[in-house]
Amino acid sequence: MTTTALSIREIPERFFKGQDELKGPLPPEVIAPSYRAELVGVPPMNAEDHAMFGRAFYAAFPDLTHTLDEVLETESGVAVRFTIRGTNTGSFMGIPATNTPITVSAVVLMTVVGGQVTHLRGIFDQLGLLRQLGVIQA
Repeated sequence: MTTTALSIREIPERFFKGQDELKGPLPPEVIAPSYRAELVGVPPMNAEDHAMFGRAFYAAFPDLTHTLDEVLETESGVAVRFTIRGTNTGSFMGIPATNTPITVSAVVLMTVVGGQVTHLRGIFDQLGLLRQLGVIQA
């Protein structure tokens, strides 16, 4: 079986669709062995740590999906603006399930080397998420 290398602009789609399909883990074909992730408010993660973080999110929001809103090539990879949507049907970071649908915006920068993501830096609207879950008043 031959596989076709993904273009730099296809990597984010495979990354996030793969994560949605796997419910947390990252698709191994687009993750470098040295993969590191830095999300604002979360300690730095390797691929396994990121998978555990993702599993916790999908446990709380089992119907979670990523929609890519914008993908821009950079000198070292891609910048991605996306939206996550899901329904909070499980406990999330000590917050009981609310059965509330959420829509959260996020931005990540992906460093890509040899067709694989080596470094991800991102920020998502944590305040908006907590407001939607009723934890913080608007």
